[in-house]
Amino acid sequence: MKSTILAAFTAVTTTLAVAGSAAAFTIQRADEHFQGLINSGVFNDYIHTEYQALDPSFVSSRQLDLSKLTLDFNHEVKVHFLSEGAWYRNQLGVSATGATTISDTILFDDIVCLTSSCSTHIGYRNSGNDPTANALQAGDFVSLGTVNGGTTLDFFLNSDGYGRSNPTRLYVDSSRNRNGFQQVMAYEQSGYLVLAFEDIVGGGDRDYNDVVFALDIGRKI
Repeated sequence: MKSTILAAFTAVTTTLAVAGSAAAFTIQRADEHFQGLINSGVFNDYIHTEYQALDPSFVSSRQLDLSKLTLDFNHEVKVHFLSEGAWYRNQLGVSATGATTISDTILFDDIVCLTSSCSTHIGYRNSGNDPTANALQAGDFVSLGTVNGGTTLDFFLNSDGYGRSNPTRLYVDSSRNRNGFQQVMAYEQSGYLVLAFEDIVGGGDRDYNDVVFALDIGRKI
């Protein structure tokens, strides 16, 4: 948690993706470096027990500092899937403003894992009641390509959004959520910004393990 991350970039305005395209980015398997981090367990502390409500004071202490989503230098931004602990079939999306612009775009269309390495719901997932043809593995990532300095990223979760035309959207910026509810907790680890979502509007079981991702947005130089 003590690692500092922040990004870095030069300012040339570019447009990176088109709104709403689930196929604009390709999901890739983790490289050797990131897989090594997973195997060493450095992210384990951020994957909490299912149905275990976290202490509100701890949750609030992990409010995302939105300034950390603004990049200072050019960097290839990568978004790594770590785990999911949800009944819902959620979606993760991104937008960006500033030097590089990205219209609202889905990065992970169906966040489902079928193994204990990245899911706390494998019994349900493997029961045949919730099939998926494209299960994720821990470390799977999407590259946004080189994003320019001065860009501000914004991530959102479509709650149970897979296959739905008008899903409920949850934002990393709490002020945009219903009643200003904090739907995501943030941590810093090994040069990555870890985002852990609660996928039910207003909190649900408040375990903040429903969708967990690690962002590579560049180390501070």
